[in-house]
Amino acid sequence: MEKKQISVKELGKCLFLDSGTLTPLLKKLEQKGYVTHTRSEEDERVLIAAITPKGEDLKDEAVLIPQKMMACAALPQEKAAQLYTLLYELLNTLEK
Repeated sequence: MEKKQISVKELGKCLFLDSGTLTPLLKKLEQKGYVTHTRSEEDERVLIAAITPKGEDLKDEAVLIPQKMMACAALPQEKAAQLYTLLYELLNTLEK
C-alpha cells in the first residue's frame, strides 16, 4: 500500500501491529523527522500518520531490504517463495 498519509488504526491493521507496538514506533519515526502525526479534521479521535520528504528519501533504501534479507537467509528462491506464501496465508487466517 502506497499512501502519503493513513490513519494510525488502518496502518496498524495493514502491518498486523497493535497500537501499543505501533505508537512507540511512530513516535521514534517522528522524532527522526520521517513521519508526522496529526488529528483528523473530520474526527479528532482519529490520528493520521503522514510521511515527510525526509521519509520519502528512505524509499530507495527500503526497496533493497528484501534482497538483503534473502542474502542473509540463504534459502533457495523456491523455498523463500513458499515461506512468503505460507506467512501471508497465516496472516490472512489470523486476520479473520
